[in-house]
Amino acid sequence: MTATNTHTPTLSVITRVPIPARVDPKAVLASLHAYEPLIKANPYVAHFEQRHLDVSEVVDDPLFLESGTKLQAFIVVDRVPVIPGLGAWGTKEVGIPCVMQSFDHGVRVRANAQAGVVVRSSYEVRRRGEVQDGPDLLLGPGDEGEWELVEIAGIDCNFFVKHFVRSRFSSAHQEILQRVVDGVARKTDAAAAGVNTGPAVADAGTPAEALPVV
Repeated sequence: MTATNTHTPTLSVITRVPIPARVDPKAVLASLHAYEPLIKANPYVAHFEQRHLDVSEVVDDPLFLESGTKLQAFIVVDRVPVIPGLGAWGTKEVGIPCVMQSFDHGVRVRANAQAGVVVRSSYEVRRRGEVQDGPDLLLGPGDEGEWELVEIAGIDCNFFVKHFVRSRFSSAHQEILQRVVDGVARKTDAAAAGVNTGPAVADAGTPAEALPVV
């Protein structure tokens, strides 16, 4: 594994959501490090399983650093909408190989998606303003904490799908980040009330049409 990131992606996208003041940022970090809550936060996921990781998958990828820990590989099967309005009948299942690595501030993820699209993301728990690029943080009631969950993504894709990827990626991944935070907040609230809620993953809801990548 290389020590510095010298790769220049086709697209760079930063997405962020606030971590409410009542939620311990360490709990959000722990949720990321568990991997499963982050995978399940994608509303398109049908199922997933851990797979064998070959060292050749990561040794020359600048995303993965020697300082990271817990390298794991998965196959994530997304149910992708192909015909709007038909529900499950209008979808197909697509397997996406992913590699994940923990580090001090979060998780690094590489996903080899459809049509040759490769997404390298860093999901990080950061103090507000620490990551200065990307969109402004929109705050709602109860969001007045000091921390946020940020995704810093580099996307490799063909020039002809670049506009499509950019237009779909940000909103889809903002939903993923929000679901991770909501899951932890739900467990925080339940613990305060003395209730066991199970895994820290928010209810699915109805996702907007988006590029289905981890």
